[in-house]
Amino acid sequence: MAIASVTALGYLELGVKSLADWRSYAETVLGVGVYADGDALNLRYDSDIWRIRLVETGEDDIRCAGFQVASMEALHALGERLRSQGVPVSAVSPADTAARGVDHLLVCNDPFGLRVELYVGNRSTNESFTSPRNVSGFVTDGLGLGHMVIAVGDQEQAESFYMRGLGFLLSDHILLGPPDRQLKLTFLHCNPRHHSLAIAPVPSPKRLNHIMLQVATLDDVGSGLDSANKAGVHISSTLGKHTNDQMVSFYMRTPSGFDIEYGCAGIEIDDAIWQPATYHSGSFWGHKGALN
Repeated sequence: MAIASVTALGYLELGVKSLADWRSYAETVLGVGVYADGDALNLRYDSDIWRIRLVETGEDDIRCAGFQVASMEALHALGERLRSQGVPVSAVSPADTAARGVDHLLVCNDPFGLRVELYVGNRSTNESFTSPRNVSGFVTDGLGLGHMVIAVGDQEQAESFYMRGLGFLLSDHILLGPPDRQLKLTFLHCNPRHHSLAIAPVPSPKRLNHIMLQVATLDDVGSGLDSANKAGVHISSTLGKHTNDQMVSFYMRTPSGFDIEYGCAGIEIDDAIWQPATYHSGSFWGHKGALN
């Protein structure tokens, strides 16, 4: 019998200082749709009603991560397993469930206080998406919004929650730095995307290190880099190719200070044959300015 797990990183809610700055950045640099929703902005770049929600709360950090679950049976099993591991899990009101555009919703916190929402339901809309910057497409179908990398205070606690609790599987590790001060990054997957979540055990006042958006072509990456440079956006890491997921990407600063990785051509995992590995460099080439 398969162990219940989440199936995709479906949405994120971010608290930001300036919705106006984000609107311009999202449309002209990222090439995603921006839609006002009361006091929030919703970012859309595929058939889902939105993938990233921005609320002007000031922290410039992640507030919530929403993970899709395939069925009510799996949602119930996840809730029971988390409770058995000492994690409080609660249901939310019908109004809050509807606001997320889902059918069923359970809520808990990870060991470091990040709100985690587990949901069942199809969040897609019949309205087609057209990029305001003519990006040819974003790679999300069956894979989720992209990936996120979060800073955690305790690696073992983080791996226990996300792997034993939510059912993530190990993709691989990257070890960086000298042997006496090595940093071990852990990359986790819940569908064929190489990783939907990576864990960095580093002290940080903010949880979110970066979000990755995968575009369809290398031309989309290149035009994104041109758009970022034209807009005066800080390039945190030059164009490069990663060792583990083989993504060709660059990193750019968002108006909130964390980064967005903008890339293409990441490999996908077949769990029937996948063997986790350990890498000692983050990139084959490029990515100057990043940890490698």
